[in-house]
This record gives sequence, C-alpha cells and structure tokens, in this order.
Amino acid sequence: MTTIYDIAAASGYAPSTVSKVLNNYKGVKATTKKKILALANDLGFFPNANARSLKAKRSYSVGVLFYLRDSMDLTQYLFINILNAFKREMERRNYDIMLLAKREGAEGGSFVTHCRMRQLDGIVIFGDYTSSLVHEILESDIPAIGFDYMGNKIAGVMSDNYEKMYELTSGLIERGHERILFISGEKNFVTSERCRAFEQALQDMGLPQHYACIEGAYCNPQLCYDLTAKLLREGARPTAIIFSDDYSATGGMNAVQDAGLRIPEDISVAAFDGVVFSEIVRPRLTTVRQDTEEIGKVMALKLIESIERGEKISDVSIVASEVVWADSVKDLRTV
Repeated sequence: MTTIYDIAAASGYAPSTVSKVLNNYKGVKATTKKKILALANDLGFFPNANARSLKAKRSYSVGVLFYLRDSMDLTQYLFINILNAFKREMERRNYDIMLLAKREGAEGGSFVTHCRMRQLDGIVIFGDYTSSLVHEILESDIPAIGFDYMGNKIAGVMSDNYEKMYELTSGLIERGHERILFISGEKNFVTSERCRAFEQALQDMGLPQHYACIEGAYCNPQLCYDLTAKLLREGARPTAIIFSDDYSATGGMNAVQDAGLRIPEDISVAAFDGVVFSEIVRPRLTTVRQDTEEIGKVMALKLIESIERGEKISDVSIVASEVVWADSVKDLRTV
C-alpha cells in the first residue's frame, strides 16, 4: 500500500509537505500541490479512512432512512431522484452513505442505538414523521435532515407546495375551468398546504367550494384509479382533476379513459412532481416539477453543516419548483 513516505521519496518533497497537500492544508504552492497530487494518483494512493475518522472524530458516513407507510419503500421516483443528488453531493464532500434497514421491534436495541453502533455522523429521512421509529431519531442528538419535514426537531427541506398549488389551480381557472377536483395524498403537512392553496385559489376566483380536496394516497395508482372511477360513476364530471403526484395520475388517467372520456378534450388532468411519468404518458402531463437536484444538494449541505457544527439544526429550507403546462390541460377559452 502506497504511503505518504513513498510519495515523498518519489517526488523529492518532505513527508510533511506531502501530508499538507493530501490533507488540503494551506501554505503549499499551487505547482507543488499539483505535482504531488498527480504523483499520488499515479502511485495509487488512497487516504486511510480510519486515520481520517480518528483525527476528525467522525466516521464520514451517514445513513439514509426510507420509512413510508410503515415499510421501507425504494420505488418512488421522486425520492430516488433526490437521493441521487444527495449522494453526489455527499460523495463530493468525501462522505459515504448507507441505506438503513433496521425495523421497529427488531433485536439489538433501539434504532438510535443501531445507528450509534454503526458510528453514523448523521441521518437523512424520507418518511412518516409520526411513526415511533422516526420519532426516536427526531428526539435523539444525532444530526438529521428530513425531506418534507416541517417542525422544530431537525432540519427540513421541501418545495414551495402552497405557492405552486395556488399557481396551478389559478392557472386552470384562468384557462376557463370552473369544476376542478383535487385528489390529494394522505394527510400530512404537505397535503394540508396543497389543499389550503387549492381552496384559497377557488375562493379568490369566486368558484364553488364544494369542489375541494378528496383524500387519496401518494404514489398509489390503483387507489387513484378507484377513486376517480367512483367519482365519475357518481356523476361528478369535473372539467379538470389535479392528482397528488405523477405516478398516481397514471391510474387516474386510465380511469378517465376507461370511462370513455378523452384527455384533455373531456377532462383535463394535472399533477405534482415532474418525474419521468409526466414525460412518457400521453397526452403529456401538466405537472409541478420539483427541483430534485437542488433539493438533494441542499439536504446534503444542511446535514454536513449540522455534523460539522456538532449539533442539530432545525431550520426549514424551501426550494422553488415550477409549473409545467403540457398537453393534458385544455384551454376552454378557445372553445
């Protein structure tokens, strides 16, 4: 295994100079630094992770917890896109990430104990913040950050849900739609913000309030299909339906078409997230595109900030999203 002494001997520089370069200390000429780094790469030098951890009193490892609907869920495209961006930023800062699969009630002590045994510096959470497993992390002193978390226990990152739901609903109304349904996700903070914005837009534009939120579930095309089919059978014929997310919208769109209706000629459709489904379904889906790249990056930077400060932080960062109008919405003003 190549050591700093091997690099020093090959480069002609003192071991102390090589050490400064490899540890990114100041006070070394740029030309010297460039030469040593190139030589270290040629010799196949890898920093000793254990030595780095002991020196910094950190493991440079963080855990990723998916805990959704009482199960581990790695299938949701929005979360995977955010996780990929988070992973890239953490790796750029020389952190490793590991998926956490510890379940409640499993042997070996509490979840927090499990994380301490793995010497994790921090945790990123995608999940149900009301579950006892996640609550245990929120109450611990382990630095953590959560996607779509709003509270005072850990840091949170989310999109501008209220603003963009208001813009989407207002945009439908401006395009001549007066009978609009919103089939939301299950009850949580994000859902409440979107429902609040939806109802406020209806009120501000003077539309009937009986067209309001109908509770569904996130990332559940079958339930969305069943709810949409039931509403259409009961005679609820809206001019537009907003679905909780793009994945669920695929089920809702199938229900509309199975009822013998056309999109957007008979019913317009919109959703949230801007994942791959919005581009591949036909007609192309109008959606609120969340900036998954920026969300993942901000989550990484906020978690590293908490780790380096040696304490939990509890502020919330809002990342701007974008309403993308596409073929699934008809402008009724042109009729």
